[in-house]
Amino acid sequence: MSQVNYEVDIPFEFLWMTDGYHDRGKLFKEYVEGYIKNYFPHLEFVKIEGMKAICERR
Repeated sequence: MSQVNYEVDIPFEFLWMTDGYHDRGKLFKEYVEGYIKNYFPHLEFVKIEGMKAICERR
């Protein structure tokens, strides 16, 4: 059985919130992981594609 992936829009605020940070990619990913964990607890973060977080059901 194949796993179904869910796409969650990433808030654009995360772009300006991480602007100028020396390790922007890492901080951006941490924000996205925290966002998914808090607002979509039934999903597990997999990866980022564009401004979408790809997730799987827990």
